[in-house]
Amino acid sequence: MLIGSRLPVTSKGRTKPRNRRDWCRVLLSGAITISLATSVRGQEPSPVWAIYDAPPFMIAGGADRNAGIFDRIRALLDERLSGAPAATLRAPFPRVLASLRDGVAFCFIGGVKTPEREAFAVFSLPVALFYPVRIIVPASERARFAALAPLSLATLLADRTLRTSVLRSRSLGSRVDSLLAQAASPHLHAEFDEALRMLFAKRLDYLVEYPTIASYGARSLGQADAFAALPFIEEPEPVFARVMCPKTPWGRRLVERIDAILRVERTTPAYRQIVEAWADPDDLPTIRNVYDNAFLKSE
Repeated sequence: MLIGSRLPVTSKGRTKPRNRRDWCRVLLSGAITISLATSVRGQEPSPVWAIYDAPPFMIAGGADRNAGIFDRIRALLDERLSGAPAATLRAPFPRVLASLRDGVAFCFIGGVKTPEREAFAVFSLPVALFYPVRIIVPASERARFAALAPLSLATLLADRTLRTSVLRSRSLGSRVDSLLAQAASPHLHAEFDEALRMLFAKRLDYLVEYPTIASYGARSLGQADAFAALPFIEEPEPVFARVMCPKTPWGRRLVERIDAILRVERTTPAYRQIVEAWADPDDLPTIRNVYDNAFLKSE
């Protein structure tokens, strides 16, 4: 539950927002500041979690609400941190990232650590993994794209007749990020399902996306077989998702507490089941190999 009242001074001391974007950030800051909940166990305040709809990692509505991978990890952390569910705030991912850059006191699960983000955020140990990333195309176009094998993302991006879209501010790993940065500016979207709807309607030709997200989106559209997932030669190493908090004393203390929990929980069968939930059975052997040989060893 979120409670809001007056608009506070932002972390940078700005009291008069200069434009619409600043108003959004101040409103977000106010809601989160007022909603900080005191721990049931008498410890320092629990985090407010920023959430957004990114099934099956975060599921904000419908029959599967709160059954996503990050939702279940959030519930586990809440139980270990305070013994009760913490407050949540739903906002588009780009706004979440912009607010963290401003030092707003909340965290979110699913952050990818990059050098640019480490300038304003602190990251926990990995909590889950994004893998594998694929070229997602309408199922009816599978043969057309398969004929281009070995499929290359660089080649697709260079073809100006092909339409794609990228989630604003997202990181898909350094290799893919670099290719996208070098390409002509693609369409940008703010919500995951926005791009999948465009692909379904054939207003886009392909997406660079994780099959679990594409598969869930297809089912939500009522067409479980709507999309095909194809590998590409620049496929990056697995990308680890982490808890991301502002780079403040509060954020650092919270990440230390979260890391202590993760060091115990990540080795348990129950936690593995959370990470593997929603995965395609064909991908499980690879995911399990990465979990044992990279995920658990990564800091």
